[in-house]
Amino acid sequence: MIPSPSPDPHNEDACRAAAARLQHDHKNWLVLWGCYTHSYVAFPLFSAPRGTILTATTPGDMTGKMRREERVAGVRVPPQATASADPYASASADPYPPRQDRPGHQSLPRPAARVSRSLPLKSG
Repeated sequence: MIPSPSPDPHNEDACRAAAARLQHDHKNWLVLWGCYTHSYVAFPLFSAPRGTILTATTPGDMTGKMRREERVAGVRVPPQATASADPYASASADPYPPRQDRPGHQSLPRPAARVSRSLPLKSG
């Protein structure tokens, strides 16, 4: 984890942008900026103990807390992406390769890709 300067808590736009970056970087979480509490709030999008809600005053602290909770819950997280000249270079690589540390363990099948179907509009 590379420490980065935290935005000024009184700069709402910068804090909301930091929350959006956290959300983008950590797909297993819903991350919000609490404008009254001046803290980041994260809700797990995976099976976690009921009532699990994280709060932190800086994005760096929130990242550490989210990773800790993911480890406790056994959530498999893809490795951090490295900077590349081609942002789509690793798009075809499987971010969740099969586990090799549990002989005889069978992985669950992957969900099928979602197909978006639009309903016909009623006229008149």
